[in-house]
Amino acid sequence: MFHVCQVNSDRDRLRLLSDLAGDAEHTAWRLHGTGRFVAPPIAGATILPPGDRVEVRFDDGRAVILTEVELTPQGPPTLEVRNIGQLVRFDAAGRFEAVPDAVVRIRRDRIVSAGPRAEFSMAAPGARVLDAGGAVVTAGLVDPHTHPVFAGERAREFALRKAGATYAEIQAAGGGILSTMRATRAAGPEALFEGGVRRLLRMARFGVTSVEGKTGYDLTVEGELGLLRVLGRLSARCAVEVSPTLLAAHLVPPEFAADRDAWVRLITDELIPRSRELAVAVDVFCEDNAFSLAETVRILEAAVAAGLQARAHAGQFHSLGAVAEAARLGALSVDHLEEVTDAELDELARAGRTVAVLLPGAALTLGLPMPSGRRFLDRGVPVAVGTDCNPGTSMTENLPLAGTLACLQAGLTVEETWDALTRTAARAAGLPGRGNPVAGAPADLVIWDFAHYGHLPYHFGVPHVRTLLRGGLEVQLESE
Repeated sequence: MFHVCQVNSDRDRLRLLSDLAGDAEHTAWRLHGTGRFVAPPIAGATILPPGDRVEVRFDDGRAVILTEVELTPQGPPTLEVRNIGQLVRFDAAGRFEAVPDAVVRIRRDRIVSAGPRAEFSMAAPGARVLDAGGAVVTAGLVDPHTHPVFAGERAREFALRKAGATYAEIQAAGGGILSTMRATRAAGPEALFEGGVRRLLRMARFGVTSVEGKTGYDLTVEGELGLLRVLGRLSARCAVEVSPTLLAAHLVPPEFAADRDAWVRLITDELIPRSRELAVAVDVFCEDNAFSLAETVRILEAAVAAGLQARAHAGQFHSLGAVAEAARLGALSVDHLEEVTDAELDELARAGRTVAVLLPGAALTLGLPMPSGRRFLDRGVPVAVGTDCNPGTSMTENLPLAGTLACLQAGLTVEETWDALTRTAARAAGLPGRGNPVAGAPADLVIWDFAHYGHLPYHFGVPHVRTLLRGGLEVQLESE
C-alpha cells in the first residue's frame, strides 16, 4: 500500500512511500516514461483506492498509473538487450573487459544481470527484447566537468585570443568570465534552463547520460543558489542526470574587488550552508587571477565541514599547491592539471582518493601543453576525461572528442580512455555506481553504431550513438 505521495515545490520530483517499494524519490523524466528528452512538470499525483496505485498527471495532459509492484526492485526483467557484439565493462579489480556475444537484462531502471550469452539459457519471459545487432554496448558516458548553465557566448573573444590577446588580458578588460556573468545575471531562470537543455541534449547525442555540472556564472549569493536550482531542475526533467557543484569561487565578482575577503566569507558562511540540500560538491578555481591557495583551502575546508564534497580547478596555468591540498581533504577530483609538479603528483598518489580530471578541450583552445595522463596513471592516480564545456575556453559538448584527444595526445590507451569516460568519470562526478554495466547498476546504456570498442576514439568528431538508454528508457534524441 502507498502511504505518502508528495510532489515537490518545483514540480519535478515525486516522493512515494509504500510497503513494498519503501521510501523513494522519482524524477519527472522517469515518471513521464515516454523517453522524450525533456519531461513537463508534474501537475499532481493521487493515491487511488484501495491504495495500491498512484496516478501521476503532467502539464502536457499525460497521466500515468503506477503500481506498487512495478516500483519494487525485485521481480522479473522488463527489458533484455541481446546480440551484443562486445559488452564493455570493468571487473571488481577495475580491469577492462570486452565481453563478446553478451546479454544485459534490466528491470525498470536497474541492470539485473549482464554477461556472456552462454550464461543465459533462454530469453526472459515477458521482457521486451532490444537487438543490439552485434554492436558494442557500454555504460552511458559520464562527463565529470561541465559548466552547462550560462547565458551569452564569447566567439568575439575567441577571435581576439587567436589575434594575440591573452586570457588574462581579456579578463582584465572585462571579458572572460565577467562577460558571461553579466549575460547570466540578465537572463531569467527559464532562459537558463532552456540553454542547459540544449547543451545536455547535444551531450546525449554523443552518448552521455550523466554529467557533473557547475554554477559560477552569476557570482551573487541568490544567483548562485538559483543556478543550483536550475541544475536540479535539469537533472529531474531531462534524460541526462546532473551532479550539481557550487562554483561561487570561480572569480571574485566586481562588487567585491576592493574586499575579496568579504566574498570568501559569504561563500563559507552563507552560500555553503544554504547549498547543502542543493549541491553535491563545492569547487574553487585556484589560480593567480582567481583564488589564492589560502582562500581555496578555507573554502574547501568549509565545504567538507558542511558535509559536501570538495573539488578544485588546479594547475591550469600555475602550480600553486591546490592539488596537494585538495588531495589532503579527500576531494572528489582535481581538474585541468596542465602545470603540476611531480611533488604534487606524489601527494595525490599517496592520498589515493582523488581523481585527476583531464580537460584536453581547454588545453587545445588555450594553446596550453596537453597534460600527460601517463604521469598520473603510472603513479596509480585514477584519471577521468571531461569536456569542460564552457563558453570561454572549451565550447564543446563532444565528450568522445575529448577522449580522442586524451588517447592521442595525453598518452592514454584505448582501454584507459573508456575507463576515463565511464567508470572513473562517474567517481569524479560524485555519481557512484554509474559507468559500469554490471548487476545493480543504473540501466544507463549506449548501443553504438560500431562493432569494436576502438572505433570511438579512432573515428572522432561525429556522433556514433544508435540507441541511448537512460534508466532503462530509450531516449528520444530529437532535433533542437
